[in-house]
Formats: sequence, structure tokens, C-alpha cells
Amino acid sequence: MSKENFQAHEIRDRIKIDYKYTYGGQSKFFIEVMNNKKLLGTKCTNPQCGKVWMPPRINCSECYTPAEWIEMKQTGVIMVSTIVWYTTSAFIKAIPYGVGFIKLDGADTSLLQGIFSENLVPSKIKKGRRVKAVFSKEREGKMTDFFFVPEEEYENWINKPKYEGGV
Repeated sequence: MSKENFQAHEIRDRIKIDYKYTYGGQSKFFIEVMNNKKLLGTKCTNPQCGKVWMPPRINCSECYTPAEWIEMKQTGVIMVSTIVWYTTSAFIKAIPYGVGFIKLDGADTSLLQGIFSENLVPSKIKKGRRVKAVFSKEREGKMTDFFFVPEEEYENWINKPKYEGGV
């Protein structure tokens, strides 16, 4: 499609809802991200299972045994990803950006999370690419408090005024 024939499709949105909710048993994950820049997963306490969950589960979804909190590494590998070109107003300034399932080192499962790059092209966020977590300096205990970048861009990202590295 040529630029002359392109027509933008816009969706107006303004959503304002005041409410309070809890993350329940998952609250510890968000508190640690917010206060300590740590990523927590859970590990099944059944010795025959021992699956490491990220995102965390209160109980193992494989054997239904209680799980315990463990600190995860902040590095991992992209399992699958895509580039986002259409989004809500909350993320409009970030497009294009990537999202993908990140399997953190030591985890058995993958976390769906944002992936950013200084030069976002498909090869930067392809399957198998090593990534590292970057944290916003102003955190609120939300999933948007951190994102992943290709490992070779990590130092550049944490030297930007709005971001910092983890622990």
C-alpha cells in the first residue's frame, strides 16, 4: 500500500474508572517489583514435580501442590514475539513496541511482557534472542513497571533518565 492511499483508522478512547482491587496471593510479586526491583516466581514444593512458574502460581498447575516464592534471574530468552502497531492511548507513545513470551533463566514457563529496542525490527526480538529486564524508576506495582531489552542494549537503557537496572 502506498503512502498516498493510506488511511489511518482511529479509535477514540477515554476510560476513567476509579476502583481499588487486590492482586490477592500474587501481591508479593508486584510488591517486590515495586520496592526492590526483583522478579519473583514460584516453585512447586512437591519433590516429584518441582516446576518453576513464571508468572508465579500459588499452587502448582501441574500437580496442585502449594508453591513457594523464589527469586528469579532477570535474564532470559524470547520464546515467541510480535511487534505491536495498534494500541490504546495508554501505550500510543510507545508504538511500535514488542511483546513476547520470555522464559527467564531457571523457569519452566514463560512470562508475557513488553520488549523494547532502540531500533525495533523483527530480528531484534526473534525467538532465541537473549533479553534482560529493565525497570522504570517510578514504579507503581504494575506489570508495566518493567520490560525486557536485548542484552546488548541493556547498558544503554539503564543509563536513560527514566530507567534503571534490577538487582
